Amino acid sequence: MTTTFLALQSVEFRKLFYSYVLTSAAQWALLLGRGWLIFELTGSTSAVGLVTFCGMAPMLFFGPIFGTLADRNDRRSIAIISACFGAIVSAILGILTLIGIVQIWHVVILAILQGTAMAGVTPAAEALIPSLVPKEHLLSAVSIRGTARHGSKVLGPFIGGLLLSFFDNGTGWVFMLGMLLFIFAAFQLFRISWRPEPNKNQRDGSSLNVISPMFFAARHAYNDKKLFLVLSLLGFHCAFTMAFDSLLPGLADEIGSGKSTFSAITVAVGFGALITTLWVSTVSDESLRGPILFFSGLGSGIAVIILGFASNPLVAILGGFLAGATQAPYMTISATLIQQVVPNEIRGRIMAFYIMIAAGFMAFMNLGFGLLADITGERILYILPGILWLVIFVIGTILSERLRFLLQKGTFLHYSRID
Repeated sequence: MTTTFLALQSVEFRKLFYSYVLTSAAQWALLLGRGWLIFELTGSTSAVGLVTFCGMAPMLFFGPIFGTLADRNDRRSIAIISACFGAIVSAILGILTLIGIVQIWHVVILAILQGTAMAGVTPAAEALIPSLVPKEHLLSAVSIRGTARHGSKVLGPFIGGLLLSFFDNGTGWVFMLGMLLFIFAAFQLFRISWRPEPNKNQRDGSSLNVISPMFFAARHAYNDKKLFLVLSLLGFHCAFTMAFDSLLPGLADEIGSGKSTFSAITVAVGFGALITTLWVSTVSDESLRGPILFFSGLGSGIAVIILGFASNPLVAILGGFLAGATQAPYMTISATLIQQVVPNEIRGRIMAFYIMIAAGFMAFMNLGFGLLADITGERILYILPGILWLVIFVIGTILSERLRFLLQKGTFLHYSRID
């Protein structure tokens, strides 16, 4: 595997990779468990949308702060503490559910706290990557990170789906599964022997100032035309093709078989993501990144349209598989392009903005779709956003010279006067 996936030649990166798999599996399992628990308690898609929003919103509000802290402190320690916090929160929700006293407000508050844990883990772990692998293995490392994140949607929801199906109070055991996964992830992070070099920020206390560095990173992302292009497209992509988590319980209930269909679609998304990100992890030719980005962008829109028209579980599962198989490489290539052009001293903050945009757009769109679905039904909220994304992506490709060059060459077009 180390000859195919070059970044895995680094012993330290392998430990980070294991932690990625475990934290991401915990996140997907908890998303599955919370979604079905709220749907069982209320029967309302809008309630599912609210809880999904609460789980994702901390990435939007706290991600940049944790990204700034990751740039000015020990990234490894921040990730470990955040993973342990996630384990504690998952255990509390699991206990409340298993003893039968869980209420909607419990799930909402604990979803916010679990989202906060992920807001701490993710930018710190992302910013560790370039410190653990040689520069020439960066694409492989970011792709493998994508494999861990998207492919773990198989592991977490598959085990979680089994727990939902075989236990009367399966959601409680899903939350306990999340606790165990977070604990194992923290242990893998603890095993990493890399340590940051001492810097003056750690000595003079200026690391407590997170506001000014955060605004500096925001200005940098806005002024750098390469970053702005990738981040802008990322926002539209996440909003219109990746924000259907709150709609899945209602769609699965309408199609038939309820939680079994719900779990199967979620796992199918993970399988699709796993297969394509494994393939992208082996791509070393820079020129292939552009076509991958183009076809995965088109496929993302088509996949959610298929989900919207699905009339039986099989079609819905196939739509979920295609969604994962196209969304994952799009996100992986986007993250690689960003990592390639970002200076190391602001890497944590920029990756926090990347995560903030992705999670923020998905959070608000999940909330909006959830509220609308009780009025319009779920299907139109798959079909219309899928069409809108395809229109935006195609028109952007036609009108933007920068985007056309990126999709053709897999690298950025440079204008010396403005780049």
